[in-house]
Amino acid sequence: MSEVNYDWVKQQFVAAKVKKGVGLAVLDMLKAWEPVDLKPEDAKDALEILARVALGHALVTTPANEIWVPGAPGQMKVGDIVRIKHDAFNGPAGAGLNGRVGSIAAIRSGDIIFNSTDGQSPKIEGAHYRPQQLDKRIS
Repeated sequence: MSEVNYDWVKQQFVAAKVKKGVGLAVLDMLKAWEPVDLKPEDAKDALEILARVALGHALVTTPANEIWVPGAPGQMKVGDIVRIKHDAFNGPAGAGLNGRVGSIAAIRSGDIIFNSTDGQSPKIEGAHYRPQQLDKRIS
């Protein structure tokens, strides 16, 4: 990448009222980013992917023959195929849960009881999720 103008970056932080700890973290990341040699369009993709995986969000790709819709209360039933949203959880929990596919085993007090069916480890059985944390497969 081209050389980073750290004075300009710091001015941006002040103007946007970026918290000191956040600004320092970004400066550290910029130092690591500076020697990376990518085309601008690849650099944008790399940063978007970094942001997602750093937060533990899954890089879910949906096969062309599948259609998923956001989960909603009252719109899901036992036996439906569902997926934990790619950004349902942040951090280490998200890395192990986001994007997992399974089926609805039960619905109790509005909670969706989820059993994984994707063959990944560890198997998830009887986990409770809010409908808003899930996507429902409709085809």
